[in-house]
Amino acid sequence: MAKIFLFNPTCEMAVVNGSPSYMPPAHLRGFEQDLSLIPMWLASEDDAILLNEEPPADFISTINNWGVSTPQFITYDKLADYDLHPWGWSPAVHKKLAPFKHEGSSNPMSEWKPEHKRLLSRFSGLDLINAIFDDATSLKNIEIPQIPVEITSLEHLARLEANMSSPVLLKTPWSASGRGLFKIRSRAEEAASNAWVISRLKQQGALLAEPFLEKVRDISFHFWSSAEDLEYRGLNIFETDAAGRFMGCYIRQEPDCSLHDFPFQKSIEQAVELLQKGLEAIRLRDKYHGPIGIDGILFKDKAGKIKLHPAIEINLRYSMGLVNLRLTSSIAPSSSGYWLIKKLKAGEWKSMEEQNPPLTIDSRLCSGMFPLTPPPLIEGYMAFLNLREASVKKK
Repeated sequence: MAKIFLFNPTCEMAVVNGSPSYMPPAHLRGFEQDLSLIPMWLASEDDAILLNEEPPADFISTINNWGVSTPQFITYDKLADYDLHPWGWSPAVHKKLAPFKHEGSSNPMSEWKPEHKRLLSRFSGLDLINAIFDDATSLKNIEIPQIPVEITSLEHLARLEANMSSPVLLKTPWSASGRGLFKIRSRAEEAASNAWVISRLKQQGALLAEPFLEKVRDISFHFWSSAEDLEYRGLNIFETDAAGRFMGCYIRQEPDCSLHDFPFQKSIEQAVELLQKGLEAIRLRDKYHGPIGIDGILFKDKAGKIKLHPAIEINLRYSMGLVNLRLTSSIAPSSSGYWLIKKLKAGEWKSMEEQNPPLTIDSRLCSGMFPLTPPPLIEGYMAFLNLREASVKKK
């Protein structure tokens, strides 16, 4: 059955809210609207992308002229049965996609259940860490410094802060990756008196505390969960801003020289095996079918040595890393580069494209700047790809 995709990156906020009628704040609705075509890079020709309005015809024509096939684009007045594939699940997205739902789905997420709230939180990451912690201690280059601690009261937080010997990172159970974070730098922080901390603890009922690590590189592991198996889809290397928010992904880029003699490939293989074992141990396939993104980091330990923490976050939803892995199939084998999500003015994008025009070879993206979502008419968010090739041929 054909799939229907919907870009709803505010899904975690909708889960916390719990209302089927949840609507994100205006600025986030704008973000969702600007990037609503992101799922087209995950979809096949037979699939559909659900949109508030028809996409710009010139943008779709540009994509097709590259030799890239596009899915169908439908609005809410075109009803049909599909296999539902929102960016992430929530009570609100179940209501939104109800007109397109087919009966008899075997996906455990096809009906919203109260237990899904915990499943779609950082508590699933805590479950995974508990499952792999002992095995990780036997691997030389993989390290999970500490199992996160669940904080349920301000008194507990004050005791943790009084006894800390190094910076601590607080995380809300429900938030988008790179958000819902608070760093306790020292005992003088008085986090238990901080208005943001008090508000989030009251709203969500708990916080998770873990060591703040000296990050060297962000990576993510991607799996697909189904009734039949748990399939590893690939590794992604990406960038975040100073606050930890996603910025963009690298395409066929090797880890930089800052890793020195760290056995990167061997450590990744060990981490994949460890994570697969952990996901099976927590019986995730019984509870969830669909994409799994597990964020990890390469970090420096107290002795200054590079280590791999394989499970900083687990995202039971679609992710930009999975988009990156799928996007690679449209790119020439000899090309590499990166793609970004950035807020731009119309003139900025036009100048960037003119300075680095896109080039395709044999229906593959080869070099230059490629828009992955429609450029803004005035100002807005867009995703764009910047590719280079060692030896660029004429089209």
